[in-house]
Amino acid sequence: MTVAAVVTAAGSGTRLGRDLPKALVTIAGTPLVAWAASSLAAVCEQVVVTAPAEHLEEFRRAVSHVAARVTVVAGGATRQQSVALGLAAVSPEADEILVHDAARAFMPVAVSGRALAALDAADGVIPVLPVVDTIVATSGGEVRYLDRSSLGGVQTPQAFRASALRDAHARAAAGGFEGTDDGSLLAAYGYRVVTCEGDPEGRKITYAEDLDHFERRWARA
Repeated sequence: MTVAAVVTAAGSGTRLGRDLPKALVTIAGTPLVAWAASSLAAVCEQVVVTAPAEHLEEFRRAVSHVAARVTVVAGGATRQQSVALGLAAVSPEADEILVHDAARAFMPVAVSGRALAALDAADGVIPVLPVVDTIVATSGGEVRYLDRSSLGGVQTPQAFRASALRDAHARAAAGGFEGTDDGSLLAAYGYRVVTCEGDPEGRKITYAEDLDHFERRWARA
């Protein structure tokens, strides 16, 4: 099997309090996008990074040392559009595709391995962590308590059969459907999506406190 990956890295650094794209923020001297791409390079023949159009050269420099063949392309206005643009740059020879967020830069490579292994029995695989907080649904000030034993927090990288992922994105674009992630696209069109075990280290870096968490971790290392 030939495996490729799409890394979405077109987000801004506004919520981090930075004036550069989030994926170019560094931890231990390395940009987040390079951490994410390097992890995927261990299991992929090709990595495609979607980046803000005005920062393509900076992103190319950031990932220039990654072992796998890396292509940097302009992302779109939404995450879904960015993934679709990344897919267009993935080799047609790829049998399986991982879709990952650069903001989950420190997800262990073992999660990619688990997701790819589970594709033997599915069209898509999403890493999930159990929900530990009490969860409620709210509407008009009213609350409804949900059974957290049946809920999970979804992470990336998510793994897909290439044909299924391409088909789901094409159908979503044609029908104007916007999913919450790539797994939701496949599920919407009847593909079999299953879960694998995620990892707390795949915490998404969204706010300054998330960045602080990993900076402290590397300071102790």
